[in-house]
Amino acid sequence: MFFAFIELDLSLKCVREMLTLTTAFAQFVRAQAMPPFLVLRDLAAQFAKIVPETRDRLSFRRFWGEEFLTTDVFFVADSYENVRLRDSFRRAEALASQERSEGSMGNEIIQGSLCPQAAAMLTALFLRYSGKALKIISDAEPISEKDAILICYGTPDTNFKTFEAEASSGSNLCQFLGHSRGGHRGFRVASQVHCMENRAGELFDKAVVQRIRQSPTHAQVICAGLSEWGSLAAVHYLVKNWKNLQKRFDKFQPLRDFCVLLEVPYGQFEKTRELISVVSWESRPAHQHVLESSNV
Repeated sequence: MFFAFIELDLSLKCVREMLTLTTAFAQFVRAQAMPPFLVLRDLAAQFAKIVPETRDRLSFRRFWGEEFLTTDVFFVADSYENVRLRDSFRRAEALASQERSEGSMGNEIIQGSLCPQAAAMLTALFLRYSGKALKIISDAEPISEKDAILICYGTPDTNFKTFEAEASSGSNLCQFLGHSRGGHRGFRVASQVHCMENRAGELFDKAVVQRIRQSPTHAQVICAGLSEWGSLAAVHYLVKNWKNLQKRFDKFQPLRDFCVLLEVPYGQFEKTRELISVVSWESRPAHQHVLESSNV
């Protein structure tokens, strides 16, 4: 019996020693092996973030053209000056009043009041993917840089730089109409005219996001709606969907002209719906072959 107790005591001592060794080994592993493993894990996590971010930055540069890195980017808003002078070829005030009488715009806004919000959206986008801020100017200000990238906010009857950009494109993909069916403003896209509509008492605006190639290395973009809610919706759509647009339209040839027609409930710029898109198959100034797709 005495010897049995001795053997049991020895066994317990062996177990305690093994547990002590196991604990010591575990502490050694935690102290020596875990820190490098944690460092590698953090590095892998950082690498997983850097790769998509770098890819997005490259895609963003391709969307605007190779000169994007070496030239300034301007957000061009209407100065709302000399409107009466411009009416000689635009008739904006008369047509706008006709549209307002067509449907109730209870949340009508002062022209130009949404422009700072649009500029803020685009500034945040460019700071994220390029590190550069937009230069905000009016359409009445001269631009000395020949190859500057312009983002024109508003239709040709409210923004002269939009008027110039549309004229330079030959209006092959999209044409703004100051007086279309019934004397109302609209966009002609894919041989169809799209105006503001009043459906069951709800007003629906139309807007376009259009990229116009100015040279093999840079382009201009138009964000324009038939009301300023539409223009803001176009900017919001560009900010949220530029990556998808770059994949869709630059897959076979870089920096092609395109136009996306949007519909948005008046006053709800985040609820845009793509109606139709068109893209040029060949670069200007040769005769363009236009492809179109419809989501109606």
